[in-house]
Amino acid sequence: MSVAINDVRQIVAIGLPIFDIVMLLNITVSGDDGWLNLTRTINSSQVNVGFGRSLAWIDDKTIAIAVLDVADQSWSRSEVWIFNMDIGFKRPLFAFPNQQQILNMPKPPLFLHIISSSRGLLILTDQRNALLLLSSPAGFHPVLYDNIDALISVSFYEFCPAGTFKNNSGIGPCTVCPPQTKNPGDQPCIECTPCLPTSFCPMASVDDTVTNVSYPSYTQTFSYPDTPDTDNYDDLLIQNMFSVGKTTRCLIISPMFWTLLVIGICLLICFMMILIKLRRCRTVSRHRTLAKNLFKAADIINDGERWIGGLISLSIFVLFGFAFRFAAEYVKLYPIETSTDADISCDRTLRNALFDNALQLLLPNPDGNRWPIFDMLDEQRINMTLDLVNTRADCSDMTFQQNRIGVNYLSLPLANCILQPDNITRSVSIELPTHRISVQLNITGPYFIGGFRLCLRGPGQINDAYELKALNICQFFSTPNQTLSSVTTLSVVLIKIINQTKPLHVSDTSKYDGRWVPTFAENSLSDEMIYEQYGDYLRYSRSRHILAITFSEQPFFVQNNQKPIVRLAELAFHTLLFCTLVIELFAIAFLLFKLISKPTIHLVNLCKKRSKNQLSEILPIPTKNYANRNNSARKKSHRLTSLDRLRLVRDLKRRQRKQPNLKSSNETFRVSPELTSIEIERNYF
Repeated sequence: MSVAINDVRQIVAIGLPIFDIVMLLNITVSGDDGWLNLTRTINSSQVNVGFGRSLAWIDDKTIAIAVLDVADQSWSRSEVWIFNMDIGFKRPLFAFPNQQQILNMPKPPLFLHIISSSRGLLILTDQRNALLLLSSPAGFHPVLYDNIDALISVSFYEFCPAGTFKNNSGIGPCTVCPPQTKNPGDQPCIECTPCLPTSFCPMASVDDTVTNVSYPSYTQTFSYPDTPDTDNYDDLLIQNMFSVGKTTRCLIISPMFWTLLVIGICLLICFMMILIKLRRCRTVSRHRTLAKNLFKAADIINDGERWIGGLISLSIFVLFGFAFRFAAEYVKLYPIETSTDADISCDRTLRNALFDNALQLLLPNPDGNRWPIFDMLDEQRINMTLDLVNTRADCSDMTFQQNRIGVNYLSLPLANCILQPDNITRSVSIELPTHRISVQLNITGPYFIGGFRLCLRGPGQINDAYELKALNICQFFSTPNQTLSSVTTLSVVLIKIINQTKPLHVSDTSKYDGRWVPTFAENSLSDEMIYEQYGDYLRYSRSRHILAITFSEQPFFVQNNQKPIVRLAELAFHTLLFCTLVIELFAIAFLLFKLISKPTIHLVNLCKKRSKNQLSEILPIPTKNYANRNNSARKKSHRLTSLDRLRLVRDLKRRQRKQPNLKSSNETFRVSPELTSIEIERNYF
């Protein structure tokens, strides 16, 4: 049993270590009489630990309670828990020893007795020596000398470690900086300074030189595409040749747009050719004749029969050019690993590929062999790199080990350990002996880690048609506004991905490439709930941080198959077939135009003839003296065109046939070339 009296508050603390309880009693004095009243009983959160072995009042509101035998402690078998009466006794303010106040003694000692004074706390151990913790000012924490031969080890004080602060004097350690604040640890820190808003600055931050994107996560594998809805080359060709998109880009690359534009130009040329014929311009007629011959030579619709067919053939040639360009570019859209966005289509995701995948067990072929790509994957050496972000841990404080059943552990050498340019990120690397392994990183010291990034890298290899892809994957892990757990566990499952690519030529062989795809499952990244439930003092009670990573492989693999929608020979055949189809379509359109236009033109001419016949019936028959009349009027009138003269002769001959008693036209009359419309009106009307 142990007893400690608080003279200021008139409280007596009695420790019963056999029951792991401490009782608090008020002292009541009335005259010469006095008695004790039990006010509170403090029970230990652990059993059979000797809670209350020794008691000491540090001040009127703070009490130190010695715990004789605590399990799982590396520095000592005993601890001293410090409580504040005004806050309560469920959670200690801190415990001694801790990661900032360690004991370097040959054997973990037992604390037999504790004595307090205004300057500090004296602890008597079972190893015939004492520990004197002197109170340190704000911004510092007391640290014991490493002198195992001294009867009394006296503490001195140091700056608060990076990422912590202390705003009062006392024997306790420094506490972590709140989120979005920092302390580099190069000077006494009473209050942590604010971080930049864009920085990665969780609890216990050292500096703000790292942002949320400084150490990004990235992967090499993505979901395999689905087979396109249109998987027929003929449909794709027709769809892209005869469609006009809604955007400006789609309009510019649309073959139909340029074909219609050329057709419009051809119609304009046709109109000009007809106009030249009607005007009978001798200067341009020679050029018109030459153009007709050229257009007839280009006529692929009527085999060179009509010059108008040559004009329409120009638009066909434009469509042919786009079709051949589409075919030449479409064949380059396979495989998807080497192709880029499609510039020949409004749909940039257009690909000459069909996809399917399956999840399969790794079974041998009937002959007992298996694809060489599996052996290449199994033999790939994987290098693991851990980027520890926002920490002051040094390379000398880190060790790697392999955890194996049957032995304690096997040490693994560090392949590399560097400090990144931001000065708060330490990168450590090891080479994994196998793909199925459990490795552990130990970080010893008063350090906190804001987050870490795990990177897996491995070299690639090519063996004929088999290609092992280089491995380069990184994944960042952290908990918002929290430090990493004192024991962080992570599971990494490796899955084989095999991509089979069928050839463009049937005679060629398929290609295989493989890579590892890791999946991550973090079991614990933060101890926030533990600290909330059992006390924040546990944050400082661990002698080291442990990051345990377990690697395993899945027994199955994912097989992705890729084959072209159309192969090279098939593409050439279907493109030529499309060109012949276009010629036939234009020929049919031209034929329909002729079938519709010819009857229409014939009907119009027939109507004109009937109207002229009706006019000729009421006209008098011209005589031989007709040409000599009205010379003065002939000079004043306009000349008839040759077409009018021909029509007049034709009408007069019809009139003669209807009146047989008249003589022949050559004897009866002669149509003068200078005959005018005024003379006709004067003689006929």
